Amino acid sequence: MRSFTEIAARPARIAALALALALFGGGVSTAQAATLPAGPSAPAPAPNPIDGYAHYQAQSTCSPTAKPGATYLLNLALSYYKIGRNLGITRACDIGGTSEHKEGRAFDWGVLVSNPAEKAAGDSFTNWLTAAGPDGKVGFNARRLGVMYVIWNKRIWSNSSQYASWRTYTGPIPHTDHVHVSLSWPGAWENTSWWTGRAIPDPDVTTRYVNWVYRDLFNRYPEPAGLASWSKLLNAGSPRVGVANAITRSNEYRSGLITGAYREFLGRDPDAGGLTTWLGAMAGGMTIQTMESGFVASQEYYNKAGGTDPAWVARLYQDVLGRTAGPSEVQNWVGVLAVTPSRLDVAKSFVMSTERLTTVVNGYYEHLLNREIDPGGLAKWVPLIQKGYRTEAVIGGIVSSAEYYTKAE
Repeated sequence: MRSFTEIAARPARIAALALALALFGGGVSTAQAATLPAGPSAPAPAPNPIDGYAHYQAQSTCSPTAKPGATYLLNLALSYYKIGRNLGITRACDIGGTSEHKEGRAFDWGVLVSNPAEKAAGDSFTNWLTAAGPDGKVGFNARRLGVMYVIWNKRIWSNSSQYASWRTYTGPIPHTDHVHVSLSWPGAWENTSWWTGRAIPDPDVTTRYVNWVYRDLFNRYPEPAGLASWSKLLNAGSPRVGVANAITRSNEYRSGLITGAYREFLGRDPDAGGLTTWLGAMAGGMTIQTMESGFVASQEYYNKAGGTDPAWVARLYQDVLGRTAGPSEVQNWVGVLAVTPSRLDVAKSFVMSTERLTTVVNGYYEHLLNREIDPGGLAKWVPLIQKGYRTEAVIGGIVSSAEYYTKAE
């Protein structure tokens, strides 16, 4: 398995980036906004990203009681636009064919195409539901509300993908006297981000996202049980960062970090006992940087470097910083060792240096986001690691970001 320690060891093109440490920014880029049309305001702020597309969920039970989401949205249209009529939410199960009305998760707002004021309200409401939003994708408010589809004035719009558009409706009722709205079950129960501030993702995107994470972190796809478990949590609205951190705190992921450090600095794989010991230490709070410092300060590493202080310092520059030391740099650190003979203190100075950590985090960005780190990300992550923030949490933050998530969409 290719570990992040191995990835981070590559020399990076970071000279210009280091000059930008004082600049602060977003760290991980987000899509640029489209301006939403005027309309009602949500009780909860929009997360980033918002809910996935609400694919069609046909009626499968008989439950003709009005669900709270349908009641809310019908009343919202009536109160905001101050026009039209409540034509109902529920329908008896023995009337007509399949309909979300029979599960209490569809409503009809009575507005007439033949009445200019009512048509304008119907047009405004349906445009507000289906328009692109800050993420640049159509159906921003429909996704936040869990709207599956809308029928109005001989046309239908299905909340199926970022390419969704209005199509001609060929059903027997032209819907020129009312707007019909059907909700997904999360929308019907008011579980979407409109009410909670937590996004309900598209299940197909969730599956692809979990596969991406495993492929990037473990160089394999998840086993069926793991895929089902993580997907279920995400589809229920669990924050991505919590799931990502649980994955990066796993023994499998930490074993990769430990193995990578052994290979990078000691030129070998860990023995079974050593791996178990280090896993226990990391579970107890030790960071990978503390372990790396111990490796390069060890007698094993010192002997491999040549067994003298100048040779050891020169090897630190090669292995930790990825470059050749100048004579004055070696002489300076040899002088430090003469006063403070603890190799561990010197090793920590190298491993925790801004130069080293910039290279490391830049390697994460190149591997996970396919780009070099931006000044904002550099200014965010490097100081955090220097204060004791764990590498696992850095990776969790990157793979839970909106930018990374879009790889699966």
